[in-house]
Amino acid sequence: MKTIAKLLSAIVLTTSVGGTAFAQASDSESTTSSVRIIQPIALTKVNNLAFGTVVRPASGSSTITISTSSDTPTVDSGTAVLVAGGTRTRASYTVTGEGAQTVAITVPATVVMTDGSNDITVTLTPESTTDTLSGTLGTTGGFSGDGTLYVGGSFSVSNTTVSGNYSGTFSTTVAYN
Repeated sequence: MKTIAKLLSAIVLTTSVGGTAFAQASDSESTTSSVRIIQPIALTKVNNLAFGTVVRPASGSSTITISTSSDTPTVDSGTAVLVAGGTRTRASYTVTGEGAQTVAITVPATVVMTDGSNDITVTLTPESTTDTLSGTLGTTGGFSGDGTLYVGGSFSVSNTTVSGNYSGTFSTTVAYN
């Protein structure tokens, strides 16, 4: 009986010591840290949005548009007349930054042009709302193709629109995605 008790005590002692021998008080893992550094993005205005001189219609209303693909305004409807000469351009900008990076382009939906007491609302049209800079990581890139961002717009002029020099300002923003 004493032999069996000694044998059981030895088994219990071995099992409890063996379990403790494999327990961990600490552990560690190797972790990698990383960062991607890119150059700042820059937006430079080349031209303002300028519709030139418009003769309002004798009756009714007309819509005047400058598209993002041309510096020439058009009369889309009505009988307004565009006077030759003067400054007529779509808004244009150059964008530079890290090559191959996608950028978001933000332009407000409208801009209000005023002559001091009367307003004309222009609906703005950006060429796109996203684009990818040319080149590769580690090079300076601009927009693919012509390297320029364009913004056009349109507005209505009626036979009751007051004569005057109208102007307004808006902000165009580009940001890395």
